[in-house]
Amino acid sequence: MRILRTSLGLLALAGTVSALRGQGLTPPLKPEAAREAHKLLEGFKSNPRGPYARIRWFCKDGTVLPPAGVPCKELGGGFQHGELSPAALKLAAWNLDVGTVLAGLPFEEFLDAKRDHHRLKQLVLEQYLVEVDQGWVYRRARSYRGAKQAEDEEKAGRRLLVQMLSDAEWVVRHYHLVNQVVEAVPHGAADATVRKIRALAKSVADADMRFQPIRIQIHSTPGPSDLGTVEKYLQDKNPPAKARELAAELVELMRRVQTGQTLEAQIGAYRKKLAGTVVAAKLEALAAALEGKDREAQYRAGAAASLEIQKAVAGSTDGRRNLDLLDLNGMLQEFGFRVEGVKSGTRRERLARLVEDLRYATGAGLLSMRQLEALRKEAEGLNGEMAAEGYFQAIRYLAKSTEWCRATAVKEFGPVTRLYQDVEPLAGGLVDHLVRGSVALGMSVRLDPLVADANQAVGIRHAVFGQSSSRGIVALNPGAAVGRLGIVEPGQEDAALDPNSIYVIPETLADLKPMAGILTLDSGNALSHAQLLAANLGIPNATLPSALLPVLRQYNGKEIVYAVTPRGTVVLREKSTLSAGELKIWVEQPQAARALIDLDTSRLNLDERRILSLRDLGVKDSGILVGPKAANLSQLMSYFPDKVAPGLVLPFGIYQQHIDRVLDGSGVTLRQQIQDALAGAEKLRDAGRSVEAVREYVYPKLAKIRKSIETMPLLPAYEQELAKRMQALFGAEGTYGVFVRSDTNAEDLPEFTGAGLNLTVPNQVGNAKIFQALKDVWASPFTERAYDWRAKILRSQERVFPSVIVMRAVPSDKSGVIATMNLETGARGEITVNVSEGVSAVVDGGVAESLLLKPNGEVRLLEQARNPSRRVSLPGGGSEMRPTSGSDYVLLPDEIRQLRAMVVEVEARYPKALTGTGESLPWDIEFGFEKGQLRLFQIRPLVRSKEGRVLEAVGGAPETAAGAMVKLDERI
Repeated sequence: MRILRTSLGLLALAGTVSALRGQGLTPPLKPEAAREAHKLLEGFKSNPRGPYARIRWFCKDGTVLPPAGVPCKELGGGFQHGELSPAALKLAAWNLDVGTVLAGLPFEEFLDAKRDHHRLKQLVLEQYLVEVDQGWVYRRARSYRGAKQAEDEEKAGRRLLVQMLSDAEWVVRHYHLVNQVVEAVPHGAADATVRKIRALAKSVADADMRFQPIRIQIHSTPGPSDLGTVEKYLQDKNPPAKARELAAELVELMRRVQTGQTLEAQIGAYRKKLAGTVVAAKLEALAAALEGKDREAQYRAGAAASLEIQKAVAGSTDGRRNLDLLDLNGMLQEFGFRVEGVKSGTRRERLARLVEDLRYATGAGLLSMRQLEALRKEAEGLNGEMAAEGYFQAIRYLAKSTEWCRATAVKEFGPVTRLYQDVEPLAGGLVDHLVRGSVALGMSVRLDPLVADANQAVGIRHAVFGQSSSRGIVALNPGAAVGRLGIVEPGQEDAALDPNSIYVIPETLADLKPMAGILTLDSGNALSHAQLLAANLGIPNATLPSALLPVLRQYNGKEIVYAVTPRGTVVLREKSTLSAGELKIWVEQPQAARALIDLDTSRLNLDERRILSLRDLGVKDSGILVGPKAANLSQLMSYFPDKVAPGLVLPFGIYQQHIDRVLDGSGVTLRQQIQDALAGAEKLRDAGRSVEAVREYVYPKLAKIRKSIETMPLLPAYEQELAKRMQALFGAEGTYGVFVRSDTNAEDLPEFTGAGLNLTVPNQVGNAKIFQALKDVWASPFTERAYDWRAKILRSQERVFPSVIVMRAVPSDKSGVIATMNLETGARGEITVNVSEGVSAVVDGGVAESLLLKPNGEVRLLEQARNPSRRVSLPGGGSEMRPTSGSDYVLLPDEIRQLRAMVVEVEARYPKALTGTGESLPWDIEFGFEKGQLRLFQIRPLVRSKEGRVLEAVGGAPETAAGAMVKLDERI
């Protein structure tokens, strides 16, 4: 499957409280707390004192005194500033730390390591909100004299930043965050202008809608003409007073930028201050380029200087010097943002400029050195005349750079944005503000012609509501759907979804519910459970850049057709524009191909009621005694006995014995209740009743069934036997943890994977918890989500039976999923690996490290891990979320070697899984590493829908003829 993407289009204290209320990352607010927090913040905006109650002296010995005189003089000194109000303290208890005063703030609270530097991120968010919301919670408190003393704040800010920047290892791991914090914290340096211009433009547009087109221009493609446009607006539009005031401030700021009162005016001072340092030579080159008036030379010199600063700071523990370097870097980044690129040029010239963009982005911390090296190698490997396909693949790879930039910003600021968004909706714009206010915006603009050129070279044409598009669109799963378009806003992922609609979702969701089609904004994890289910069922699935969201909103609620072709073309159209012939190709044939399958239970053996060991089973038992997961694990253990943790299996028969009882006063066994409920739902569906009617009938019955299973007593004989077997296999009770995993006869079928539908309860310690987890797992096939997904492919859901695996927990340092194929091209012999830090890290979504392992030994970086947190198993049971290490690498070379060797052995010795037509399926293997040693958790066939064949006629322009060539010195 082929398709190109660029993803910037996607772009879009007094009384300080202790740093953390308990360990772990900041939890989301409950709805009632979010509503109250919103009211409190709104109250601050109209309060003349903002988040403060009164002015007080805060002495260094901890004494708090009235503001009169200088009472702290005899107590070791102190600071006078605002004291947080009770409302602000209440917000702080919810991790909403508004009103932070730096003067006197302990470094530990400033750095806030226990909350993954949550306060640092809030300072950046607060600066953004102040700029875009007319002062935000300080709107009326700006004149509240004494709340913050500017001189004290700058001194304290400098002290805190210097200490922060003295830890070189920490700075390297958080370089993007570091750059944002240095800009946000007052310390006597010049303020940034680019983002102020963007923020002011938004504020003017908020005050006068007529300014909106100008605001869009400034935010999307800023240039020298913007100043004249704003001046003309002031002259011609007679704006309201507030808009006039803000626009005048904007004009003054833009004039300062254009007259050189930024980098050009200050470069001389930095040349003196940093003389003799490793960046001195780069500054001299930049000064020479500035004198020469050659914009391209200036851009190259600025990129080189910014990258050199990154290297210098990474190797220095001199916090003062590092602060100077980062202040300079801020100016270099603004300069890079302002320099316009060439309007035209050859492919080679455009690629050369792109390499400078990449260096600038690395200097900003948006790209890592690892990513820069991979991208630079790709760009510099293009020479002379080459095959169109090779050019396409190279540009496709380079276009990942904008997605990578955004992933960095999301990793650092996504959690704080999500926490604030329910109480302050404007917080949702922070990531877009950070990325589009950086050099990544220009990089995205310059990538677009290359992407369009490469798509044209191989015949790719996307169509988004009548417009040809190639920006940031990536096909994931082929298929076609007709339905109403809906947009799932961030924070509304749990909202009720219509299974017949097509949804735009903000990210790959772990608990994605069935729908007709999926449009994921910006990126998706190709090996997450949700994506595997979508691929399996032929649900059209593609990623789109956030920049297309305004276009999508125009069609929200309208009936559309959505097609993703096998060769990677994505088409979105209003249904009313389809001809009868197109309806037949896009709608009728795909629907006819999606026939329901019957679940074969003819070989089911419910008489086996012993607790079995994984070693007692084999593939022959799949669908007979146990589900395919247990059967495959047993076979995997026979090949890799030291890599599969020991486990016990409760076969179908034990479940059957437990539900073949009357558990309420109805006189009807639970087994009969299950059969009646599911058979009744199937009759309604076969009678043509709507999905809503079927759900209205079956959902209450499913809820009753789940509750009955979860609360029923286990038969005493099984409790005793399971406790005895676990002690013999795992050890004394309380000394081990287990994963309790569902394994039904309705998953890993040739036509349906069922990945992630049913429950796995991780790291349960103690018999009582394990017994309850067993019942919870038995109940999980009766969740609404599991029922809905199965209903899209299976008949006879009353024949679904769960077995259960009780497997010793492995405290993985990192975990992931392998596909024994190239998921983008379908090539066998290559290995796609997704891996993240922690337990159960990849299949639940997130930005994992993604690698392509090629047969020649090459390791190709597809994604760098950008998860802010990892799940860690606790010795006493359960797990908690902790910050990730921040390392650029998850898998180490020896771990990659172990994975390669394991896959070779699986491919050579493991029995093949075949489709109904006899085709060999690739494998989906879940793994982990414990202290560098490979552990295997599951192997299953990787099932992907074949339905896309009916869409071959949809793709538009034909593929470029084999042998087509591209010349790099040709202008585009």
